[in-house]
Amino acid sequence: MYISGYIGEGRFDGLRSGDEKILTHVNFSFAVVKDGLGSVAHWKNADKVREFMQNKQGIKAVLSVGGWGAGGFSDACSTPEGIEKLSSSLVAIMEDYGFDGIDLDWEYPGIGAAGIDHSPADKENFTAWVQSLRNKLGKDKLITMAAGAFQGCIDNLEIDKLVNLLDFFNLMTYDMTRDLTNRRHTCHHTALYESPNSNSMYGDKAVNLYLAAGVPLDKLVLGAAFYARIFAGASGLDTPFNGEVPTWTGGYADALERAEKAGGVQYDDQAKAAYAFDENTKEFITFDDPRSVKAKFDYVKTKGLKGIMFWEYTCDDKDSTLLRAMQ
Repeated sequence: MYISGYIGEGRFDGLRSGDEKILTHVNFSFAVVKDGLGSVAHWKNADKVREFMQNKQGIKAVLSVGGWGAGGFSDACSTPEGIEKLSSSLVAIMEDYGFDGIDLDWEYPGIGAAGIDHSPADKENFTAWVQSLRNKLGKDKLITMAAGAFQGCIDNLEIDKLVNLLDFFNLMTYDMTRDLTNRRHTCHHTALYESPNSNSMYGDKAVNLYLAAGVPLDKLVLGAAFYARIFAGASGLDTPFNGEVPTWTGGYADALERAEKAGGVQYDDQAKAAYAFDENTKEFITFDDPRSVKAKFDYVKTKGLKGIMFWEYTCDDKDSTLLRAMQ
């Protein structure tokens, strides 16, 4: 079973004891695109990454480039020369650190939701970029992508070509609170299934959308969240809130502390989603807990997906409670 964690290098201080026996892959985040080149010059804990790379204990380590709000992709990939320049620079970083591949976290080709540069030509240019990387890396190195859990992302990808170039698609089945245009109510941000109280976006739906688009089961990776989203000015689950984008809060320990202050963790058994509502602060808290993570793991195993991944490793508690729920 593929079990992968994204790791923000700025908070990384090595793996917690025993986690090397659970993780199969890690994605160090993020390289960025600067002046058309891949760069990790901003990394604060590069020495910790290099230290890990010297003793990976069988774990595959991947360089992830991009992230929410990280632009530069559209312009860099707008010409064959730009693609060559970007690809070569990323391969150079990968080889310098000894990474086992590259993860592409362009959010999202052809879509300006994150306020980044974009173009209708991104659809074909993204494929050309992946092809360039595959030509340089051959078959032995990994090339993966962080894929949006919605139809619009699929519509801006040449899935029929990418399935032959990418090793797998990491479905970002979290932060699924943005589809609030017509119904601005609190909802789960990382639900596995639909429920009467859930948003129109959920994990099983995302999997089926990609299957329908032509991605095979063994190239799909389901996402889990090791952090919470907070709706302010709410009255509970499936109620109006203050209209602001739900805020991101610290990791699982913080989410659990908030939930306990609110009277305890509640669980939507149909959606397989944990949540809490604080009557005093009027905050609705939505997150993954061991039950929901285990439900996702069981789903992946039963359905035959490639595996499960999560954002983000340092958001787990000191006992790796959520990661261990994936065993």
